[in-house]
Amino acid sequence: MSATHTMTDHNRTAERPPSHARWMPAVRFAAVGIGSIFAALASVAALTVAEGFWVRGRLLPSRTEDPEATRGLFGQQHPGPPLNLVLMGDSLAVGYGSEDPTETVGVILANELAELSERPVQLENVARVGAESIDLLVQLGAVRGFSSRPDVAVIIVGANDAMHLRPLNESLGALRTTITELRGMGAQVVLASCPDLGTVRPFFEPLRYFAHWLSRLLATSQTIVALRAGARTVSLADSLGALFRQDPGTMFSQLDHLHPSARGYRHAAEVLLPSVRAAAGYPTGDGRFVPHRVYDKNSRHPLAWLAFRASRRAGMRLRHSRGVTTASA
Repeated sequence: MSATHTMTDHNRTAERPPSHARWMPAVRFAAVGIGSIFAALASVAALTVAEGFWVRGRLLPSRTEDPEATRGLFGQQHPGPPLNLVLMGDSLAVGYGSEDPTETVGVILANELAELSERPVQLENVARVGAESIDLLVQLGAVRGFSSRPDVAVIIVGANDAMHLRPLNESLGALRTTITELRGMGAQVVLASCPDLGTVRPFFEPLRYFAHWLSRLLATSQTIVALRAGARTVSLADSLGALFRQDPGTMFSQLDHLHPSARGYRHAAEVLLPSVRAAAGYPTGDGRFVPHRVYDKNSRHPLAWLAFRASRRAGMRLRHSRGVTTASA
């Protein structure tokens, strides 16, 4: 081989860039892209956390005293032994934010149940403002101390668990224990699962989106646990979410724009009443079937379908009525 040929090959080799140099621009481009994604996610997370602290400060209860939940005997004009109704849970069960003490879930349910059953109803309410699912165990102790065992127990809980980011297993464990013990007492249990916190107007994006999905996840998990433990469930998110989203001015209390107004509590009681009535042994007069799980199938929410499938695997049977599939024990 001639010297000229050797020098030409050497020059070509020197001119050709190393193989790693050819893909370095692509690596740098990918690194920049990934870095930008992580930076955007970090910014969204920081904004969500900042919004959470700001909203939490705004939404703290403005009343310094802990409002007492209404209790007592309703429908005294009716004969027979009273039906024992117990409410447990958080401020929604207490009725915090209602301008009228008689327009709270417990009072409305007691009055309606007395009228429908033609029996007096003894209402006990052990719920507390700010309560989380773990506090149900303390409230359960109060129920044990009653002279009469509850016939029907209504639990409204979950919003504070979601807002305070409580561990899911902790919340669900307390709920499961509470329902199991209430069922052991002979009580029928109705759970109003976590409402859709994405409807709360002081929440801005992306916090509102995060609150919506977090509360939905908790509500779905509560539904699975409650059905397996033998309780009825009513989805507040499906039943009331659209109404609270469309008419926040009248559905939310002017006290803090977080808790329902008297009108909001009236609607909540109305969606709970069929399940409470069925649990008490007084089904609707027109013979309509009241499913153990009340939710809006038309919402096509993926979490709702997962909960439905989970409840089916837990031994629930399916029933199809008027185009709506429901689960019952």
